[in-house]
Amino acid sequence: MAPIYGNDFAFVYNDKWAYWGEKMWPFLRKVVRKKAPQASTWLDLCCGTGSLLKFVCEEGFSAVGLDSSNHQITYAKQNAPDAKIVQGDIRKLSLPQTFDVITCMFDSLNYLTLKQDLAKVFHRVHLHLNQNGLFAFDMNTFHGLQDQWCLTTATHDKHSTVIIETSFNKQRALGCCLLTGFLKDGKHYRKFQEEHIERGYKVHEIEELLRKAGFAFKKYDGRTLSIPKQRSAKLLYLCHKKKKSRK
Repeated sequence: MAPIYGNDFAFVYNDKWAYWGEKMWPFLRKVVRKKAPQASTWLDLCCGTGSLLKFVCEEGFSAVGLDSSNHQITYAKQNAPDAKIVQGDIRKLSLPQTFDVITCMFDSLNYLTLKQDLAKVFHRVHLHLNQNGLFAFDMNTFHGLQDQWCLTTATHDKHSTVIIETSFNKQRALGCCLLTGFLKDGKHYRKFQEEHIERGYKVHEIEELLRKAGFAFKKYDGRTLSIPKQRSAKLLYLCHKKKKSRK
C-alpha cells in the first residue's frame, strides 16, 4: 500500500477535492473579521494543495502553510504562491513566530488516531496562537463515521476514476477509507491505492482536550455551519485562549 497523499492521489485531490477551501472561506473570512479584526497573520495546518491558503493570501494575510506530504506541498506552492509553505508534522509544530489565525480543516485532525497526539497538537497550537487570536478546525465525529463511513462511491471523468470504499470499526472508533484510483496515462491507465485511517472522536473527548490545552470554544455543525445537531457528522470549532484569571 502506498503512503497516503502520494503523487497520484495529490493530483486527484487537487483536481476533485479543492472545493472545500472555497466552501469554507466565506464563513471563515466573516468569523475572522468579526472576532479577530486586527488579524494579519495566518497559519494553515495540513494545508494540502493550498485551496484555503489561496483565499487567505488573496485577502491580504501574511500566510504560512504546513503539510507532511511533499506531493501536496508541490500543488500548494502553485495554488498559493504568496504563502510560505513548510513541510512538517503538526504533532511537532515549532515555528519561529506566532499567528493571529490558525486553521486545520477538512477533518485533518481525525488522522491523529491517538488521543495523546491530538492533545499534543492542541498544545502546540496554543503556543503558536497570539493572545487574541482564533483557532478554527473541523473534525468528523464518532457518529459521523459510524453513520456515513460504510459505503462505496466512485468519481469518474476523462482523466481519472476513483473508487472510495469506507468502513467503520465501532469498538476501535476507527474508520478506514480505501482509495483505488486509475489515472489516464496515454492509451492506458495507471493504478494507485491508498488506505486512510481516521479516528471518530466523541464530542466530550475533543472538548476535554481543548479545555486542558487552555482553549475556550464555540462549535457549529461542520456541514451546515449552523447550530450542531445531536448526531452532527462533522463539527467545526472556533477557539480562543482562555483569559488568565487575576489573582
